[in-house]
Amino acid sequence: MGRAVVRRHAVVLTALLAAPLAACSDATPGALDSNAIDHAVASAVWRDPWVAPTVAMAPGPGLGTNGLVTRVVGGRTTSYAVPVEAAATAELAAAAEAGWFPTSSECGTSLSVALAGPDDALATLVVTPSGDGSEVRVAALSPHHLDDDWTVPDVVDRTCLDGAPSDLAELPESSEPLRTAELPDVESVGWESDELTDDDTALREEVNADLASREIAEIPPLGLRTGENWRRAPGTEASVVADGLGPLNRTLEGWTLTWTACGGGAPTRATYVRSFEHGPAVAYATLVDGRASLRFTLPIPEAPADASVTDLAPLTTSPCVGEVDKLTVAGTPAVLPTELTPVAD
Repeated sequence: MGRAVVRRHAVVLTALLAAPLAACSDATPGALDSNAIDHAVASAVWRDPWVAPTVAMAPGPGLGTNGLVTRVVGGRTTSYAVPVEAAATAELAAAAEAGWFPTSSECGTSLSVALAGPDDALATLVVTPSGDGSEVRVAALSPHHLDDDWTVPDVVDRTCLDGAPSDLAELPESSEPLRTAELPDVESVGWESDELTDDDTALREEVNADLASREIAEIPPLGLRTGENWRRAPGTEASVVADGLGPLNRTLEGWTLTWTACGGGAPTRATYVRSFEHGPAVAYATLVDGRASLRFTLPIPEAPADASVTDLAPLTTSPCVGEVDKLTVAGTPAVLPTELTPVAD
């Protein structure tokens, strides 16, 4: 099989998610739709301790009606208080501990590295200067279920950080399906309801009651339209006083801490999950200057249930106490998809 790598600019998640998606061409109206396989491979990346995405989705149809698929399944942006090279070195060390290794790289004012990870996943790490520090962007890709010719590039021993030449081969975040066979003729799927179910409404009420008891935030009602392709998860953002992980754990008492990351010039980050009577909810926290920025997320209505998020082991001991020199990751992220197109059975 040929190498599934093409030259293009690094993926920009905000641009990818800003436009509505259409299913695919008239000849194969549902061939490119996400299915249960796509959801499963994406879920594995959502649980990756290095990727730990704040934006999560599944492989599915690309922008417009041009017959492309998009393979970005998760991404995050992390601010560092250290220069580009130091931030990149910290991220690459944490990536290696999670099973991700470089395949190509490019150095300049900013630094870009392509990586291969577990279960044939790929990722792009881009580090750029930002103020007195730097900004890290991670975008992870998984193959679409139609990608019969998906190939993982060979890993390399050195990157441009170690003196190797710049040879970045950007990853196929969006292209036609990687296959030689014709696309199957499959009926297109779509969202079936413009109304929330009683369980969806009850879960939001349960979570809002919990958040109100802590004087944190309220998740607003979600409007549904069957004609839209992208559907975003119900959720809300909040900021609370938290001078460290211990105070935040007390603020979120009753929620289960599952993952933390800290050190190396990065802020402390953490995820939490709580099972309510009508479903789960997750929280992603970033601690900076005595406050914690929180994002609470509920399951997307009509999306497949992801039971793995409620089965995560509690993180009973975190290294993120006091000063931590090396970027240190522990546990498994609790992440629900933040946006999806309709998923076929």
